[in-house]
Amino acid sequence: MAATVPIQSIKRALDVLDALMEQGLGGEGVSLQAIAGRLGVPPSTAHNILKTMVMCGYVARDDQHLYRLGPRCRDLARGSTLSAKFMAAAQGTIHSLAERTGESVVFATLVHGRRYPLLRADGHAVVRVSPTYEELSAFFRMVTGRVLAAYATPEELGELLAVHGLPGESWNGIETEEALGAALAEVRRAGMAEEECGRTQVYSLAVPVLDAREQLLGALGIHLPASRATPEHREKIRREIAAAAKRLGQQA
Repeated sequence: MAATVPIQSIKRALDVLDALMEQGLGGEGVSLQAIAGRLGVPPSTAHNILKTMVMCGYVARDDQHLYRLGPRCRDLARGSTLSAKFMAAAQGTIHSLAERTGESVVFATLVHGRRYPLLRADGHAVVRVSPTYEELSAFFRMVTGRVLAAYATPEELGELLAVHGLPGESWNGIETEEALGAALAEVRRAGMAEEECGRTQVYSLAVPVLDAREQLLGALGIHLPASRATPEHREKIRREIAAAAKRLGQQA
């Protein structure tokens, strides 16, 4: 005899997630009618459940009124991948990158539309730049933030824009979603975000860390004084950080 579920509304919400995961594997989304049929409830009841889940970020609805897993589900999946085992392995990769380049390294991920630094390592150079100074700045001022935005899903991008707004003076005076879309497309085309800031005299470079399914795990960044960022050193950094990002993706 099956056990009685104590709170039926929670069970239905979890059933919605199951339906979206199973029926939406192709990425095309699932209709209200299909979800109502899966739950065995009237469409009006399914609509109310979905409306709540959309508001909470666990479900997303597109312009065709089709439903799919929302950004909170991406956060959960990413958090599961970034387990203690992964972090232990990643720590060695990140420390190795810092030693090979002699610079400061940070690995950050995206949670609830915000950038979360997870691991840091300093290089062996005498003059060092700590990535922590950036955490008081705007999301888009950081190259790791730009990479996270460039490789986020549309739902995740919408969430982080709701939190941070458009870049404005933080990044090339970008004030429209069209301009932001073009800038993020350029980051994806280049496979990295790179900047030399005249105000802080810091050179920064970041690349995405993707898993075997090309899903975003986080962004790997390097920061150093601009005076040390010679063309030869920049080329070495690009080569080393790309290799490290690939190793991190393989460790997931």
